[in-house]
Amino acid sequence: MLTAISLLLITLTTQTTHSQMEPANSPAVEEHIRDVVRELPADSALRRNLLQGARGNGVHYSWMDSMRELGIKRAVVWIDIRFDSKGRPKKMSLNRTEYFAQYEGSTPISDKTRFETIRATGLEKPLTTLGLERAGGGSWVDVPRPKPHPLVGGTNIEFLDDEWFPALSGALYYAR
Repeated sequence: MLTAISLLLITLTTQTTHSQMEPANSPAVEEHIRDVVRELPADSALRRNLLQGARGNGVHYSWMDSMRELGIKRAVVWIDIRFDSKGRPKKMSLNRTEYFAQYEGSTPISDKTRFETIRATGLEKPLTTLGLERAGGGSWVDVPRPKPHPLVGGTNIEFLDDEWFPALSGALYYAR
């Protein structure tokens, strides 16, 4: 019996270790990342993360193509959240979506014509859907004490146009 349990533990440990290994990125991907790193400012968090080896999951989504076609490198989806008494999301809704021509810094695209073009492509729908999905799994930065009633706050979810770039941040809840 002890031998069977030991064998089971070794097998599970081996499978877990093996499943956490990531395949090496291709030379073309690494060259692409080096090119982008050269363009990012020295104080860029994305640049720092990429230089330290952080990578995205490599999964390409169709909305990334839409972002590239429109010259959008980053989108930020702002979500309003009503929380229950335990601080868990109860009701979530879209507040706004901001689009940026740069990976970090800069101001959101505000040109009305360009913004209408973005909206006409339908890009906002998949980003909103994914943003709401990801917002549900966030964590609190700081829970106000005493908790206000109703407890209302939000989060923002960032999307980049490149599957090889790591997400800039997870969903962090804040209260208003």
